[in-house]
Amino acid sequence: MQITRKFRFALPIFVLLLASLACNFPREGTPTPSGPELLKTYAAQTIQAQLTLVATGIQPTFTQGGTLPTITPSPSLAPTSAAAATSTPTTTEGVCDQAGFEKDVTIPDNTIIGAGQEFTKTWRLRNDGTCTWNSGYAIVFDHGDAMGGPASAVLTDQLIAPGETVDVSLDLTAPESPGTYQGYYKLRNPAGQEFGLGTSRDKNFWVKIKIAPESGLTYDFNIQAKNAAWVGSGGGNSVEVAFGGADDNPNGVAKLKDDFRLENGKTSGVALVTGPMVVEDGKITGTFPAYTVAQKDHFKAKLGFLQNCTNGQVLFRLSLKQGDTVTQLEQWPKSCDGSLILVDVNLSSYAGQEVRFILDVLADGPAVNDLVVWGSARIEREE
Repeated sequence: MQITRKFRFALPIFVLLLASLACNFPREGTPTPSGPELLKTYAAQTIQAQLTLVATGIQPTFTQGGTLPTITPSPSLAPTSAAAATSTPTTTEGVCDQAGFEKDVTIPDNTIIGAGQEFTKTWRLRNDGTCTWNSGYAIVFDHGDAMGGPASAVLTDQLIAPGETVDVSLDLTAPESPGTYQGYYKLRNPAGQEFGLGTSRDKNFWVKIKIAPESGLTYDFNIQAKNAAWVGSGGGNSVEVAFGGADDNPNGVAKLKDDFRLENGKTSGVALVTGPMVVEDGKITGTFPAYTVAQKDHFKAKLGFLQNCTNGQVLFRLSLKQGDTVTQLEQWPKSCDGSLILVDVNLSSYAGQEVRFILDVLADGPAVNDLVVWGSARIEREE
């Protein structure tokens, strides 16, 4: 049989169609959508693919005339390592403005000052920050009793580098009425920001005084003794003595004692006890905080040895210091004889003057068993 030309062309096309249909026959157990359902399936798959691309930040790029999209990762969502995703804290190498307290150069706490008297308060402060202090920095009154002082004043006219100290002074006037008065201060930087002392930068420094009454006790040497400068000397040597040390300190003794026996056999309450350096003709010296003398002021005390003084022999001495000048007021030789000396020194000739009292005890010969007492040492204003 002869195959026509038209049929010869149709036969290969028919074979290819059968092969294509065979590839799309459904497998066992898996339904295959057809007709409208097939279109819905294609649409759902297309939407799902687009959502996946958006979620991963990958944008498809279609090339004209091509059949498949080219996937291009979005540079803005490039993957990062865990280390890169974690923020690194910034470390601070110190605080610019920070201050520390060194000491009260003048007028320690509870210094007794006459009513209406002018005085100069000086603090020694330390630059604990990283910035240098200059004339742009100031001391500022924070709260409390201003005592006639300024609201602010220049801290220094010098350059105070980190770690250095500066003495800061204010001229103040004591109130007229008896009582305790206290003024609190902070610092201010050139930007107008205030800061205090310590690492928290919120602590004040202050001046605290007591106004003496018109009569009665105006200065208690027991209270002021811890603020005095104590020095033991003798044999060409001079050594600072810590207040409150042991009774047998060979450099000297300065302390408060309570409930102890005196050379007259009586028991003493709290009293100032001193002893000279344990050398031939040794000495102990205490220089006390400043005090402004008023009319009718008297120095009063009971002087003697502690019990078991045996052959003790000393010289008590009262002096006062104004600037660098030391003036001796009185002295009292004392031996261990079982009795105390009552002393009374009129200070009225120094009324209105700021002085620092000096209490000395000098050994007369070897400083053995020479612990002595300044009993009830005080300044008393008579009526």
